[in-house]
Amino acid sequence: MARYRSIQLFALLFVASLALSTVLAVQVTSQLTFAVHLTPEAAATLAGRIVVIREAGLALAAVLMLLVTFGASRSARGALAARWVLGVATSMAFLRGSGLVQPLPSHDGAIIVASAVQIALEGFAILLLYGEDANEWFVLRR
Repeated sequence: MARYRSIQLFALLFVASLALSTVLAVQVTSQLTFAVHLTPEAAATLAGRIVVIREAGLALAAVLMLLVTFGASRSARGALAARWVLGVATSMAFLRGSGLVQPLPSHDGAIIVASAVQIALEGFAILLLYGEDANEWFVLRR
């Protein structure tokens, strides 16, 4: 594993972010109600697709994290930044803030705060990859 603090901190923060994202994806999507009128079957299908997208994003993020941490892959670093933008678009904070999802029956505020914290945590972890210390990691490993 990397001996650079920024890479170690990235790995720690990113794993925490992925764990929080996994919990949110599983807990929240089972309770989703959409702001547009959908039949129960269509709503279930849409919620299921959101779960699949989140799970695929989490798997991709885990693979990219391993490539960055153990392989010093610059391409994976760039892909993580792009994946973060897609993660924001499917986050509960964004879906609620844009009005696509109605308030959840329980713990709505806490879930939105947890989602925003997860997005910020992941974004900060990715920003660490663009610091001076991290740049040395990517150059030395080439």
